[in-house]
Amino acid sequence: MKTGESKTINVTISPENATDKSIVWTSSEPSVVTVKDGLLNALAAGTVMITAEADGKIARCTVKVIPSFINVESVSLDKPNASLKVGETVTLTATVKPDDATDKTVTWSSTDGSVASVSDGVVTAHKVGTATITAKSGDKGATCAITVEPTPVTSVTLNETSASLKVGETVTLTATVKPDDATDKTVIWSSTDGSVASVSDGVVTAHKLGTATITAKSGDKSATCAITVVPTPVTSVTLNETSATLKAGETVTLTATVKPDDATDKTVIWSSTDGSVASVSAGVVTAHKVGTATITAKSGDKSATCAITVVPTPVTSVTLNKTSASLKAGETVTLTATVKPDSATDKTVTWSSTDGSVASVSDGVVTAHKVGTATITAKSGDKA
Repeated sequence: MKTGESKTINVTISPENATDKSIVWTSSEPSVVTVKDGLLNALAAGTVMITAEADGKIARCTVKVIPSFINVESVSLDKPNASLKVGETVTLTATVKPDDATDKTVTWSSTDGSVASVSDGVVTAHKVGTATITAKSGDKGATCAITVEPTPVTSVTLNETSASLKVGETVTLTATVKPDDATDKTVIWSSTDGSVASVSDGVVTAHKLGTATITAKSGDKSATCAITVVPTPVTSVTLNETSATLKAGETVTLTATVKPDDATDKTVIWSSTDGSVASVSAGVVTAHKVGTATITAKSGDKSATCAITVVPTPVTSVTLNKTSASLKAGETVTLTATVKPDSATDKTVTWSSTDGSVASVSDGVVTAHKVGTATITAKSGDKA
């Protein structure tokens, strides 16, 4: 029985024709259970002996009275603590005593649901940290200390393990960090020689010829990519002139255009097939004598040429130091011829007299022979 309940006990008296069938009822603990005419009233928790006596005969019945509400006396958990990684779960089982407690409902709670939450005893880890899970029933409770530990990186891989670049070129490396639920998947990039190849967020840029190793590191795991920066070859050389005609002493400047613009070595080497006709220095061609020569500009294994023709420089004028002279027979006078320009190819002077019997001339020396007049001519080219 529960406290507050009433219950009737029926007693059978034999024989049925007994003269006195009156019954005397007694309770061993009237404070627990009272009895009157077989009607029991439970007053308090406990155990009593109910006695029914008729004509010297006795019947007994043990009655246990339990409280109408049985309080929870204790709550325990199957785990006092647990360590989890983010995303993992653990199921806690709560045991409520006594077994016959009136209300054994368990309420679950977490001191920090952002670290570890709980639902019906299932604890889920969310982020690194600590939280205390409490299972409460009535005014009793039990706790489990939850530690959410970091999920370490187990591997790092790159989409490329080696790459060849030219100066100025780039390649994008992608790092894959495992496991997917690693707590900190931050990748730190580095280069063994940033002057050769630098890296920023996985983008590798080539700066100069050489080799460098790019490393992607996350946690204590890493992966590498070997970068080789190779020369950018010359693809073409062109000259601003493909042919030129010069006179001795004249010059022309040739300009070489080397492609591509980012060629590693754009050094131009100049040469002439006949330096005695036309020589070249840093693209400046100088004509020396009549003839032909080919000027070559070479960069890498590419080249371009310019055909140079050196033509004669004609005489433009011939002048004498004297325009007239009077001599007596046997006397001489020396005439000096000036040929212009100074760079004329052939400055040879031919001397002649209109009347050699009067005055003859040899290499500009005029000799008088007899009375009369003669004209001395100095001719160079077609000028006199």
